[in-house]
This record gives sequence, C-alpha cells and structure tokens, in this order.
Amino acid sequence: MKKILSLLIIISIILNISFTSSVKAQTLGDLRSDLESKKSKLAESNNKKALTEQEINEVSANIKSIENQISQTYSDIEQLQQESEKLKQEIEEKNEQIKQLIAYVQHSDGDSDYLEYIFGATSFTDFIYRVAVSEQMSAYNDKLIDEFNETIEKNNQKEKEIQEKRTSLAAQQEQLQEKKQQLGEELEAISSTSISIEDEIASAKEIIAMYEKKGCKDNENIATCGKSILPPGTAFYRPLVQGYITSEWGPRDYIGRSFHEGLDHGTPEGTPAYAIGNGVVANLMYRNSCGGNMVIVHHNINGTTYTSVYAHLLSINVSKGQTVTKDTVVGYSGGLSTQSYDRCTTGAHLHLTVARGLFGVDYTSWNYLNYTASINPRNVINYPSGRYNRWYDRTTKY
Repeated sequence: MKKILSLLIIISIILNISFTSSVKAQTLGDLRSDLESKKSKLAESNNKKALTEQEINEVSANIKSIENQISQTYSDIEQLQQESEKLKQEIEEKNEQIKQLIAYVQHSDGDSDYLEYIFGATSFTDFIYRVAVSEQMSAYNDKLIDEFNETIEKNNQKEKEIQEKRTSLAAQQEQLQEKKQQLGEELEAISSTSISIEDEIASAKEIIAMYEKKGCKDNENIATCGKSILPPGTAFYRPLVQGYITSEWGPRDYIGRSFHEGLDHGTPEGTPAYAIGNGVVANLMYRNSCGGNMVIVHHNINGTTYTSVYAHLLSINVSKGQTVTKDTVVGYSGGLSTQSYDRCTTGAHLHLTVARGLFGVDYTSWNYLNYTASINPRNVINYPSGRYNRWYDRTTKY
C-alpha cells in the first residue's frame, strides 16, 4: 500500500512539474516573441498541410478509380452472362443436330447403316461414290461433335471468367470500404475544436492587444497583471438552463486515436449559451472549419486561472475584452445551419472546453489547450451523472 501511495505521489509531482514547465509566467514582450516564433513555424506547417492534402487527394482519386472499375466490372459481367447464354443456346442446337445424326446412322438391330448403304451399290462406280458419301457423313459427325465440345469448353471458360470477375469485384469493394473507413477514422481523429497556426497567430495578437488595453506593460508579469484585471469568481455553473451530456471528455477509443477535450451538450439549435462564470472575453473566432463560431473566456476562480471555450455556436453575443458573469449569454448553440462551414459538428449541440491557465498567456499553442491543459468540466461544474440525464436549471446540485 505504501509503495502504491509513493508511486501516486511521484506521478503527481511529475505531472505538476510537466504542467509547470509548459505553463510559465510571461510578459507581453514574451508573448510578442512567441508570436514571431509562430510566424516562422507557419511556413513549415503549410508545407505539412500541403502534403497531407495531397495524400488525401490521392486517396480520393484511388477511391474514384475503384468505383469506376466496379462499374466497368458490372458491365463486363453482364456481357459475359449474355455471351454465356448465347453459347448455351448453341450447345442445345448442336446437341439436337447430333441426336438427329445419331438417329440417322444407327438402326435397331445394331448393324451399321453405313455398311448396308455401301454394299447396296449396283456398280463399282456406285460403290466408290457411296464410300465417299459415308466418309463425308462420318467427318461431319466428328466435326459436329468437336464443335459441340469446343462450345461447351468456351461456355465453361466464360463461366470461369464471370466467377473471377465476381471475386475481383468483391475484393475491390472490400478495398474501397477499407479506404473509406480509413478516411472516416482520420476525420474522427480530428478534435471537436481545433484552430490552425494562422488562427493561433491571430488569436495571440488579439489577446496581446486585449491585455495591453487593460493596462499590462511589456515587462510586466501577466500571471499577476492578467489575474488582477480578471473579475474574481468562486464557482462555475452549467452553460445551459436545460440540456444533457451527449459526449464525455477524454479518449474516444481504446488506442488514443481521438481525444475529446470537452463536453458536448445536447440542446436545440439557437439555445442561449451562458458564460460558466465571471471572466473576460479573450478572443472570438468566426466560421472556424472545425469549431465554427467560438468564444474564449479567461477566468479567475478562487485565485486559479482558467480558460473556457464555447464552440459550434450559431451566433456570438459578446465582444472581445468584455467582462462577463455567469448570467451573460455568450452566444447561441448551432447545429445543421452551421455544418456548411463547421465540419466537426453533426447536429445541434454546444461544445464546452475548460482548461487550466489562460490560453494566449500561459500557453499559446491550441494543441496544448486541447490535449494537456484541458480538464474534465465535470471536475469544476456540477452535472447529473452519465449521459442523456437532463437538468432543468443551472444551479441545482446532483
């Protein structure tokens, strides 16, 4: 037991050190330096993005090619089946001819009509003629049987080709499904909210301007200055008057391909979304490709700083630098109306991320907010346990 306790303490210390090393006090000057660094990384990011897009385009082209091959295969099978039916008809016709010939050249007592026909000659000349006729009939008989066997062989080959085409079609269809599944998994792996480096640069500029306007100096520690200009609060509240949780915070599968850094709240489109507590609007994002319209708020709750993010909004109801309370409507939940530009929403809901520290101040990388700084909102906001369990106000304890 002591060993387990010691191990937990060590892990806790490591986690605290890891977080502390990533979240450090900065001045506005530090933020400006970080901004320049981000600009230098932008070109590298664009190159990687271009390669990724090229890969996706190649996969899409392969899928299109496979679909065309499948369409052609269906046509080939239909043609082969028609040819096979034609051969079957020819086989029946040749079979009937052979039956008629056999009926002609055979008689009931087992003797050959050929011999009777030949020895019935009235002269030597007639004998030679009858032998020649018999040989021609025999040759025709052999030819007819050979053609019959050849036609059967052709038909068997056609049937084999049809089966091979069907097998090939099944393999191609399986390949197509694997490609589509791969693309689907790549899309699923995208976090429900994300921003590009260009957006991070724009966000950093806005946050620098906001804290500068609030009175922070270039050489002043924002950990102190930023906290002092944030309205103090004592608690967080649910962002919706009524709703339910549809997707939890944390890994979405067992092998870590996708991590959901917030809670999804089920609610009709156009529902008012409230700030979860006292704070200042640090930044706004409009029509983001993965997150749609987004509001970012900085908080100071019991002396600890947090960032809250409200995503997939139909519209935004606040401005940058605005002081908000738990009763401030920051925006209205989106849904089907926002899918034209927000590829990471599949229906009406509100996404809420809660993160430690101040995004744009304590850390400027959005990925750090998503995967390291974010915490389970349930840790600081009271919700009914489990998914799809409704609440009907913002304050009742569960």
